[in-house]
Amino acid sequence: MIEAPQFLRGGSTPSKCYIEDGCSLHLEIYSHMGQLSPVYSTEKAVGIVLATGNLGKRLTENNSAKHLWMSRDGGLNWQEVRRGTHIYEVGDHGALIVIAKKREPTNYVEFTWDEGQTWEKMVISDRELLIENIIIEPNSIS
Repeated sequence: MIEAPQFLRGGSTPSKCYIEDGCSLHLEIYSHMGQLSPVYSTEKAVGIVLATGNLGKRLTENNSAKHLWMSRDGGLNWQEVRRGTHIYEVGDHGALIVIAKKREPTNYVEFTWDEGQTWEKMVISDRELLIENIIIEPNSIS
């Protein structure tokens, strides 16, 4: 018997979304003009997948209903990491994940050292700015 995927909302609260009811997680693969971040993983962070998407019967066109989701097991189970859309990057073989609000002024980024179990904020500017990209040195291990 294959286990059904589990979708956790807002941290660790299981969603009431079941495939038997026509509900599932829909992920953004492509967005017009790069408005949303697509599904992302890296070969050096085995099992870690970040994506923008929504729960429901289909992928919604309402971008405000899409949120940041993360899987630690290659996509079998998913956890809603943050409400709203974000950009993201994975470094240090998955030990470091950095996220920032997408298309919304901010003065901070958030990061995790434990695969999204806990998050910390780091203020990067005295004034709000639009963060267009996050780059982590691909060969770095620190």
